[in-house]
Amino acid sequence: MKKYCCTLLVCLLVLSLVLTGCSGSGVKTGTKAGIYTPGTYTAQAAGFGGKVSVTMTFDANAITDVKIEGADETPAVGGKAIEEFPGMLMEAQSADIDGISGASYTSKAVLAAAANCVAQAKGEDPNQKTSVADGTYSGQAPGFSWTGMIKADVTFKDNAITDIKVVEEQETYTGEIFYTILDNYIPRILEAQSLAVDGISGATLSSNGVRGCVEQAIEAAGGRSSEWYGEVAKSTKIVKKEGYDVIVVGMGGSGITSFLSAAQAGAKVFGIETTAKLGGQSATTSGPMAANSKVKMDEEFGGKEYIDADALYKAWNDYCGADAKPEMIRMAIDESGETLDWMIMDWGFQFSPMSSFILSPYPDWKIWCYYGGETKNRFGTNKTYMFENAVKKAQDKNPAAEYMLELTAQELLMDGDKVAGVKAVYHDGTIYEIYGKTVILATGGFIGNTDMMNEYLDGPANTVAMTVDDGDGIKLGLSAGGALMNPDIPPMVHINQVANLIKNNDLDADGKQVLTSLAIATDALAVDGTGKLWNTREEICLAPQYRYYNIYTAAQIEEIKTKGLAKVNKSMFMDQGGTVEAGKPIANIDEILKVGADYKNVLVAESADDLAKAIGCDGAALKGSLNGAGGPYYAVICSGYAYATCGGLNVDDAMNVLQADGSPIRNLYAVGQDSMGVLFSSDVPYTPYGGQAQSWALTSGRLAGANAAKYAMGK
Repeated sequence: MKKYCCTLLVCLLVLSLVLTGCSGSGVKTGTKAGIYTPGTYTAQAAGFGGKVSVTMTFDANAITDVKIEGADETPAVGGKAIEEFPGMLMEAQSADIDGISGASYTSKAVLAAAANCVAQAKGEDPNQKTSVADGTYSGQAPGFSWTGMIKADVTFKDNAITDIKVVEEQETYTGEIFYTILDNYIPRILEAQSLAVDGISGATLSSNGVRGCVEQAIEAAGGRSSEWYGEVAKSTKIVKKEGYDVIVVGMGGSGITSFLSAAQAGAKVFGIETTAKLGGQSATTSGPMAANSKVKMDEEFGGKEYIDADALYKAWNDYCGADAKPEMIRMAIDESGETLDWMIMDWGFQFSPMSSFILSPYPDWKIWCYYGGETKNRFGTNKTYMFENAVKKAQDKNPAAEYMLELTAQELLMDGDKVAGVKAVYHDGTIYEIYGKTVILATGGFIGNTDMMNEYLDGPANTVAMTVDDGDGIKLGLSAGGALMNPDIPPMVHINQVANLIKNNDLDADGKQVLTSLAIATDALAVDGTGKLWNTREEICLAPQYRYYNIYTAAQIEEIKTKGLAKVNKSMFMDQGGTVEAGKPIANIDEILKVGADYKNVLVAESADDLAKAIGCDGAALKGSLNGAGGPYYAVICSGYAYATCGGLNVDDAMNVLQADGSPIRNLYAVGQDSMGVLFSSDVPYTPYGGQAQSWALTSGRLAGANAAKYAMGK
C-alpha cells in the first residue's frame, strides 16, 4: 500500500506537554537535562484503515522532528491529514491539538501515538491510565452504515471496562458482517482492556465505530482515550497442518463453491478466510446470471430454454472484442445454468424468478436472478446463512472438509518450483503452514489495494465493497510464476454518491439528500478531472479517478435557496434518507455547502483559475468548459462506488493459472475476481447484462474445486 511519510525539521520554543498513551518504543540518546530525554521515540495507534505510526525526535527542550506513516489510511482524506499533522505538531510543540475535520479516526490515531511519544520522552509510563469513574457512559460514532451511527453504552468498574453494549445501530441493515463485531471485536477489547486490538477484517468501519464509542465513553468518565492503546501481545507460535488435497484461499462465493465442489468429490479440503464470517462479497451482491438452468426452465418457462445462448455469446464477445478469451466466455455461459441447478439441488440455495437487469441493453433477456430467502437486508436477502448452511452440509457429508476464519494467506509454500501449500497468519499472530497437493486462489480481486489500483488502474476507488479484497490471491499467483490477464479493466461501478459520505450528524438527512442531489444530478455542467466536459450519462468508471465535478454558479445556488431543487436525485442502494421535495426553497443551502466543503465533497472557488487549481486540472480546458459562466463556483464531486475489480490472473478452462508462455501451473487455480480478466476487455466497462461477475464466481469455483480434487486424488 502507498505510504504517507512526512518529515519536518525545525527547532521551536517548547510548550507544556500532557498527553500519554498507546504502545510505543523509544531510542534514547544523551542525558536528560531539560523537559525531555533527547532521542527518537515511536508509537502506534489504530487509524481508519489500520495502524498509524508516529515517530518523534526530541532534544532536551523541544520536538525537533515528526514522521508519520499510515499505509492503510484513505489517500484523499486520512493520507492528506497525515501530510498536515507533522507541521501542526511542530508548530504547537504539543500533542494536545485539534484533529482535522473529516479525518477523525486518522486524527485520533495520530494524536494518541504522538501523546505516547511525548510521554516516553518525558520519562513517563505511556501505559499509565488516568482514573475513570465507575458507571455506564454512552458514545456515538459512525461505522459502515450511511443511514445511522453506532451508539454504545460502556460500563467501567475499578478503572476497567466491564461491558460494552451496542444499543443502536444501522450496520445489520447492510449485511451480517456486524455480528462479527459483537461476537469477536467487543470481547477482545474487554479481554485486552485496550483499544489497540486489531479491527475485524472485512468490518473495519464497524470496528472503528465501536472503538469511537468507547473512546467517547472513556472521556465522559473522566479518562483520556489516548491512554487506552496499550500494546496487545501477539502469538509467536507456528502450527503445521499437512495432508490436504485442496487448499482454498478465500471463502467468499468463489471460494465456497470451490470448497463445496472439492468436498463433494471426496477431497480433504482446507479453507482459509481472512474475515470473521463466510460469504465474502457474494453475501452483499444481488445475484448471478444463469443461462438455461434446467430448474428454472421447468419452474418458469414450461421446460423450454429462456435465452438464446448463441446470441448472448455473440453480444458478449462483440462487446469485448479481441481483448477477452472467446472460449472462456462460452464456458461461462454454458456452465452457468448447471451451476445454478447444482446450488439449488445439492446445496439448498434459493433464487428469485429469472428477470432482466435494469441496466441491460437487452431488456427481454431474462438471464439474471436474485438470491432468494425470507430474511433481508439493504442489499436484498440474507445470503450469509445460505453460504454457511451449504458449508455445514458439505462438512456433514465429508468430515475431512475444514476451514478457519480470521486466517490470512501470506505466501505460497514451495517445494522447488512446485506449489506445496500456503503460509498464513491467524488474527492472534499464530503462523500456520498448511500443506496440500493443490491450491485455489479465491480472494476477490484487488479493489482494496492502493498500490495495485495505482499500478493497473486510475488510482484507488471508493467502494461499496469490503476493502479486504486487497489482491492477495493475485500476488500469490504472480509469486508462483503466473501471468496477468487484463488487470486494467475498469472496476465494476453501478452506484454514484458524494465522494466522502457524511455519516455523522454534521448534516441532517435532508442536508445529505441535498448534497447527494447536487452531486449526482445529470443536468448540471459537469467536468472530469482534466477540466473537460463530462457526459453524466457515461459510465463513471471511465472517468479519471472514477469521479466528475458538477459545477454550480453562485446565481444557481441562490436560485436553489429561494426556489429549491428542480429535481431530487437519490443514490441507488446508498441513499441516506431525507424528505426533500423538488421546488421547495432550501434556506440553509450555504451551510450544507460549507459542511460539504469541510468533508471535501465541495470545492469552492472565486475564479476559474482557483477552481482549476482545486480540481488539479488545466485552467484553459476548464475555462472552455465553463463557456463564460461566471463565479464564484461550487464544484460538487460525484464519485463512483465500486464493487470489485475485474482483471486478474490468466487461467485456462480447467481454471489453472497460466504462465507468461501460456503453460499451466498444474496444481494452482484461480477463480472469481482473481481470474475474471479472461472474460472482459480493458477498453469497455464491465458487461451490462446482469450478474456476470457473480455467475463467474460461482461457476469458476465449482469447476476449479472439481478439477483440483481430481488432480490431487489422481482420478
